[in-house]
Amino acid sequence: MTPFQALYGHPPPSVPLYHNGFSFVNEVDEHLTTRDEILRQLKANLEASINRMKQIADQKRRDVTFEVGEMVFLKLHPYRQQLVFKHAHQKLANRFYGLYPVLQEIGAVAYKLQLPMGARIHLVFHISLLKKVIGWSTLPSTELSPVNDEGMIVLEP
Repeated sequence: MTPFQALYGHPPPSVPLYHNGFSFVNEVDEHLTTRDEILRQLKANLEASINRMKQIADQKRRDVTFEVGEMVFLKLHPYRQQLVFKHAHQKLANRFYGLYPVLQEIGAVAYKLQLPMGARIHLVFHISLLKKVIGWSTLPSTELSPVNDEGMIVLEP
């Protein structure tokens, strides 16, 4: 359904192609021929721009899948998700936290993770926020700070 059809309840009016010689007035004939050429050029430009945007988007797209039970890192936004990790200098905060196992695949681009009990965020994440663990040589912080009922981080003595 097009936006026009959603708004007005019927499909948009079609612009029929004009064939030379249907009008007896020369100016009308030239005007309609020019209109058809402009419409053809607009459609060609639109198709070219759609194709260009798709090629650029596909260059940055990565084809990643995770198996159930596989370990992943979780990318958190330090400025938005301050309930999970509170740092004095948000700019220097870790980007990836984890080693969290994948519990379930929810669709093609969403995965459910097994987070610690104190985590107060949703368990389902988009694939762009996950990073596959390769090797076990360095382990980042895996503990989430404890949070009380008001959402404040509890500092341990």
